[in-house]
Amino acid sequence: MKFFTKLLTFTLAFSIVFSTTLTAFSAEIEKANTSAKADVSLLAGDFDVNGTVLSSDVSLPSYYSSRDEGYTLSVKNQLYNTCWAYGSCSTLESVLMKSSYNVSDFSPIHMNHWGTKRSDGTGWDREHTAGGYAYISLAYFTSWQGPRLMSDYPVHTPLLLYSQLDQTAKKQFSVNSIIYLDANDRETIKTAIYEYGAVVGNYHVNDNFYNETTYGYYCNTEGLLTHQLNGHCISIVGWDDNYSKENFTQSAQPKENGAWLCKNSWDSNWGDGGYFWISYEDFYMFDTRFGNSYAFKDVQPYNDRKTLYQNEVDGATYTFDYITNYNTMTYINVFDAVSEFDTIEKVHFETTSQGAQYIIFNIPLDADNTPVADQSKWVEIGNGTVDYKGYHSVDTKDFEIDGSKFAIGVQLIDTNNSGNSIGVDEWLTVGSKYIFTPQSKPGMSYFVCNNDVPIDVMDYYKEVNNDEIGGTLVIKAVGSKPEQIRGDVDLSGRLTIFDATLIQLYLAMLEDFTDEQVAIADFDGDGVVSIFDATLIQCELANVGTDFEEPDDFDDFE
Repeated sequence: MKFFTKLLTFTLAFSIVFSTTLTAFSAEIEKANTSAKADVSLLAGDFDVNGTVLSSDVSLPSYYSSRDEGYTLSVKNQLYNTCWAYGSCSTLESVLMKSSYNVSDFSPIHMNHWGTKRSDGTGWDREHTAGGYAYISLAYFTSWQGPRLMSDYPVHTPLLLYSQLDQTAKKQFSVNSIIYLDANDRETIKTAIYEYGAVVGNYHVNDNFYNETTYGYYCNTEGLLTHQLNGHCISIVGWDDNYSKENFTQSAQPKENGAWLCKNSWDSNWGDGGYFWISYEDFYMFDTRFGNSYAFKDVQPYNDRKTLYQNEVDGATYTFDYITNYNTMTYINVFDAVSEFDTIEKVHFETTSQGAQYIIFNIPLDADNTPVADQSKWVEIGNGTVDYKGYHSVDTKDFEIDGSKFAIGVQLIDTNNSGNSIGVDEWLTVGSKYIFTPQSKPGMSYFVCNNDVPIDVMDYYKEVNNDEIGGTLVIKAVGSKPEQIRGDVDLSGRLTIFDATLIQLYLAMLEDFTDEQVAIADFDGDGVVSIFDATLIQCELANVGTDFEEPDDFDDFE
């Protein structure tokens, strides 16, 4: 994999002066020459990060299968070159099933359509029938764009219907954190599968290394270059330490027993009902050129009373690690406030600086909406240690947004050479062609070195890299609406006699209610809005007991 590398010296005309030479990277990727039946899913980026080592709190068995445990849905037959979408959706399904959620099939095609170029020219410059990149899946989930149900967004939905169905197909879950795994450590992969149910992984596929009789796959061809690799994404759902080495092809057999159980996306007629085994010793299983193998750590049911404040939806396509001679770096995003979602309760960010200390700040803004430089005015709302590489979700001290804009800062402190870099949504190229263009604009992201003044990230890119496209730091904040009050139909935040009056007007068909208002108006929780609900509200306000049943006479007023 090739990368376009530039050696640059920081010459920004700000009050801060850097004394070292900075290295800036913009990823340049070779596309693979496809010869296999499978689709190519080579990933656009510098994936030399080893990931996180995990250890299990229990003694792991020699055999485990989420398939046997009932944590998998049916095997799908992928449409187009979309293994990356099918593999990640399937993995999330297993994670949720293991957590006892009632799950239906997710729609990989919605993700596939989402991961194309937008009307403003930003996003991924790819045809929806072409191969994809791991960034798309990671960003799709962590920016709360999905998952959507297959029943709401069917496999054969035309791309032309994306905008329409995107509005009607309801979001199902919110992915808050994802762990990048150290795939060189077998214990790590096993632990992630055992704890979460499945892991997203990739391998080099070539039919010559597949045994159709035993469903075993092992590639022992050493030294393949990037353009020779046929990347394929699968969901890893189990393992067997005793899977015989003789189950692989006679021309390519590993030295020891043992294999990963993988759920594929080539229909249930392929392999063992759509599943197969890959040897522990396969040369390209978990190859970092295919991207990070990862596990979904924190997933919650989607709640439309929460919103994700974010200046980008495409996630971390690179690492903002250009500045290395400061022990403390603070990264800041300035957000536009949304009415009603005025309570900040969580902060999300992406980093590979495992072991670094972090402090989360609510940072005031100057009159021109830039973060204040006086750090004594910053308000700490959370702190901790970066205990894994990937996307993080941090519970913070709740605070109310005051004004039309607000800023969140993530300060990273280098501990024992952990680094203090953060993910950035930055452009990518293949040769001279841009394959990804971010939505970056001035005023979105800033950084502060030690105790110096905030510097706009876009100014940095322009002055140092002569780069007008730049990038946006991957920092997000979860905002929530005030808690629903039963009967508060006008959503004023308190129960009043006007709420009872609105219910009467609604029943008289003189007032329209949204679905949310209908649910709130059902004061007695019987599933029906009636005049009795209005009466109960009046009793509540009059401090009269409401512990009685609805009389039959009320039926005449419904």
